[in-house]
Amino acid sequence: MIRRTYLGLDLHAGQIAAVALRRQAKGSLLTGSATSPLPADILKPSLRDPNILDPRAFQNKIRQILGPLAGQEDRIALSLPEGSGRLLLTDTDTVFASHEEGRDILRWQLKAQFPVDPKEIQLDYQLVGKTEGGRHRLAVAFAAKNVLNQYEEVLSQTGFNSAHIDFHTLNLYNYYRPRIDLGEDFFLVATEGNSLSLQFFQGHHLGFHRSRDVEPSTETLFQELLRTLVGCAKDFPKASRAAVYLHTNWPNRDELSDAIRSAFGREPILLDPHVDRMGSISALTHPQDLAAAIGAAERMM
Repeated sequence: MIRRTYLGLDLHAGQIAAVALRRQAKGSLLTGSATSPLPADILKPSLRDPNILDPRAFQNKIRQILGPLAGQEDRIALSLPEGSGRLLLTDTDTVFASHEEGRDILRWQLKAQFPVDPKEIQLDYQLVGKTEGGRHRLAVAFAAKNVLNQYEEVLSQTGFNSAHIDFHTLNLYNYYRPRIDLGEDFFLVATEGNSLSLQFFQGHHLGFHRSRDVEPSTETLFQELLRTLVGCAKDFPKASRAAVYLHTNWPNRDELSDAIRSAFGREPILLDPHVDRMGSISALTHPQDLAAAIGAAERMM
């Protein structure tokens, strides 16, 4: 029996990661993977401007790492860097008659948040729960159309089509969610390269999200976490007791754990993605760098 290959491509923090998966029982089998640096003179995330500065060099990267994994498959799940768009949480009393109507209303309600004219914004949303007052809480992801169009056009020129597009941090969560019991209320902190992201989930639903570029130093990280937690505590005072999970590719993990312990006031739980359990592939130097690409590919399965 011929089994379909599911391809995930993750672009984040100066790196490109690609994986190929196949279904296996109730899970997935990792049949191939590759990573490569992605210098800032090739791709630079931006909310307003096309991100790919050197399309030919970008296409060469795609062919080098994705080509050997793809076989006959041309569909990919694309995981974008956080700086390419924005994810925000918003509450509304409105009950939308259809998903399309919801997009139109949100495009008008959130127009002050957009970096360009609302007509030039690609937007989608998902209901993630209700507030204590009964309002609908929505996770809204948006990006400028010219940014998305460039990604899709350049990838299409290499023979690949983006069947699913999402942001890096959401795909990290998608990777860990079915593999680890994270509990009902928890923080998911990710430090990768010069990127910091913090997500807070309450009752399994995303309640708070923030991502920043930071210098890869624990002192800078500590200060940024303090500022971020002040904003989170305003809406979620009970978050002060939630578990803290850490995903990182930083080498100084003891020092990093100390900084996070100081910021949160409790011990973080370091996440091990255990990618080696997903297939008999060659030894991985940095398996955590594949987590978001796998999380993206699994969204198509």
